[in-house]
Amino acid sequence: MTIHLNDIIDLDYLLSLDDQRDSAKEKEEILTRDREIFTQLEQGGQNPVDMDDNSLLFSWLEYRKLVFFHGAGEKTRAVLPGEVFTCLYSWLIYLLVATGFLSGISMAYSFLAYHGTRPVNVTIFFAVFIFFHLLLFILTLFMLARRFFMEKRGNKGWRNSIVHTLLSAFFFKGLPGLLKKINRRMGDKGMEMIEYTASLIRMKKREYSSIFFWPFFVLSSFFSGSFSLGALGGTLFRVAVSDMAFGWQSTLMTSTDDIHGGLSMISLPWSWFVPAAHPSPEQIEGSRIMLKEGIAALATKDLVSWWPFLCLGILFYAVLPRLILIMASFAAQRKALGQFDFEKPRFKKLMIRMQSPVMEIRFDEALVTRTGRQNAGPDTPGADPLESGRPGPEPVSPGLNRVDGAMILAPRSVCGGDMEAVTDFINQQLFFDVRLTLPIFFDYPEDKLLLVPLAKDSDDQVIVLQEVWQPPIRGLLYYFVQLKTKVFRDRPLWILLIQTPGEENQVVDGEDVNFKVWKKAIRELGNPDIILERVYK
Repeated sequence: MTIHLNDIIDLDYLLSLDDQRDSAKEKEEILTRDREIFTQLEQGGQNPVDMDDNSLLFSWLEYRKLVFFHGAGEKTRAVLPGEVFTCLYSWLIYLLVATGFLSGISMAYSFLAYHGTRPVNVTIFFAVFIFFHLLLFILTLFMLARRFFMEKRGNKGWRNSIVHTLLSAFFFKGLPGLLKKINRRMGDKGMEMIEYTASLIRMKKREYSSIFFWPFFVLSSFFSGSFSLGALGGTLFRVAVSDMAFGWQSTLMTSTDDIHGGLSMISLPWSWFVPAAHPSPEQIEGSRIMLKEGIAALATKDLVSWWPFLCLGILFYAVLPRLILIMASFAAQRKALGQFDFEKPRFKKLMIRMQSPVMEIRFDEALVTRTGRQNAGPDTPGADPLESGRPGPEPVSPGLNRVDGAMILAPRSVCGGDMEAVTDFINQQLFFDVRLTLPIFFDYPEDKLLLVPLAKDSDDQVIVLQEVWQPPIRGLLYYFVQLKTKVFRDRPLWILLIQTPGEENQVVDGEDVNFKVWKKAIRELGNPDIILERVYK
């Protein structure tokens, strides 16, 4: 199954819409809807039980897209952020390619202006249109290699280049405004979607940086490659329609043989099929310009011998490297999308919702007639099993209920009270089987001694109970980060908000001010593996 970036953007967006529906009634509606999607896959001829999680996720996505577009009505055009992102990204590529190509043509055309007395300086032309682009290409490869080794060491603290940052800023801010000015109306909904995608990268950088890096990285290669291609086209056009002269000059006592040896090395990529595409020693010597002597004594055949070398130099050292980099970036993007972690808690919660058991009674209508229901006795064949008191059909489930074990980490004051309501919530709403309840001190050095051996011996989900009235102070947030990054690195950390121990009702209302403060504080941690949940009915 091929995964596209716009699908992941839409998946995150539709899940975020579900996350905003926070009341108990809305959560039950979401649970019922996701169960029905799973059942409809089975009724549609597919076997969702045997589908892998990725296929199941994107089947859910296709269903939700259909519902989203259908619910928009005919008067307003429904748009999803993935569609808006793809559209704007295509426009940006076209803009960069056109700008780069026209810039390359105009710069090469003006640079090659020849008035009959001063030949084009080969050294400067080579430095501007070949060497500089080759140097940028090598620098790009160096930065990619640095990024690769930093990721291998687990250090993701690197920052994007200035070019990468400017391009992404232009994409999210400049391009939408530009399209508005040229009457490409995006509408309020389109602007809302592009702003959502921008916030997706900004707020969830840890989770989505790998898949958004390559699309913006490759944009600079589109511009550079099209610029070099334009420069090549402009040079060939000038050579074809004008009587050009190329020469070189230097104050240094430069040996002709040394220059010829250097040109031979540079020409290696094309020397096997165009062996004469660089000047010979005689032509090099014949195109050297002495300032006091002018060019009157120089032969035309020597002055025009440089253009094949310069054109092939642009092709092999400026155009082709960028094309290779663009293709490699596309391959790297496909790999990054294929390796995207769909085991994140928010995706796992969706999988659990879809595959949780559904109670469903099925009857054979041929055996149950209206007369039978009214007149048949308990022992009469065809009697209604519910009215006869006999066991009816077994409950059926649309899929496998994948239940993970869980350990609860709680303050000692909570552990000493009645935990039944909280345990029931975890079993019924989070679909975790509570296997261990452990008192902790909320002091990392002290708790570490107990939790590190436990983390090695168990792969259970980790749920920390936290009283909602306590403010999320910096020390408490630091404790959660330490638990996730130092102890439970291989699994998410769930923070479950509850009321004060001893209260009859442990439910935390979605409109509770304290809950909203906690929600904002956890979101600002920027770690997608630290999940905040509350007890609800």
